[in-house]
Amino acid sequence: MKRSFVALLAAVAIAPSVVAQDADVQIEPKSKVPFPVEISPAGGGGTQVLAGVGIRTKTFLQVKVYAFGIYVDEEPARQILSSFAEQTARDLERNDSFYRRILDLDFAMSLRLVMTRDVDGETMADAFDGALRPRVESAAAEMNMPGGVEALDTFRGYFSVEEMTKEAELLFTCTPEGRLSSLVKGEPAPDIESPALCWALFDTFLGEDPISDGGKKTVIANVPNILARGG
Repeated sequence: MKRSFVALLAAVAIAPSVVAQDADVQIEPKSKVPFPVEISPAGGGGTQVLAGVGIRTKTFLQVKVYAFGIYVDEEPARQILSSFAEQTARDLERNDSFYRRILDLDFAMSLRLVMTRDVDGETMADAFDGALRPRVESAAAEMNMPGGVEALDTFRGYFSVEEMTKEAELLFTCTPEGRLSSLVKGEPAPDIESPALCWALFDTFLGEDPISDGGKKTVIANVPNILARGG
């Protein structure tokens, strides 16, 4: 599953409109990829703030494939996660209930991916099936979220490209209603209404079997600061 997901998250050309000029950034340390501290999410709706960044590697050689960041809708996130406000990032990274609360998707979140190398696009279909299909099937069977398989079939069709090049980007945004918006090559793709697909996408990074254990911890590193601003 982890190996095939590389192609799924192979990015497409960077969308300049996503990143505000002269915005403050956080650098993902292993890849040196900059992540703005605020972005305009796919589908619009104001701004979101950076919760943290991570890096996806493969093989025992730790080959860097892409850097990623997770963004949240700040005010709703502060309200919904207020019970965790006294905990440090180190506390939170060990707290399974914290990740489960995030995966309730009660506030809008975005996932930004930036390629750190070229990746052949021929394995795209296997990537979607390998990483997301078992999750949307689980969402239907265990969480009363039907329709995820059909939504995934639509979603994977957005990325029928042959080559994913270094510094290319994907941006996915999910709302609490389960609407997934995507930017592909800087252009919006049609929205998909699917709570199951939204849950599966973020569970891939923050769930019990994440594609990057270290990334699961580091992508929430800024959450204590976000919660503190509400004090």
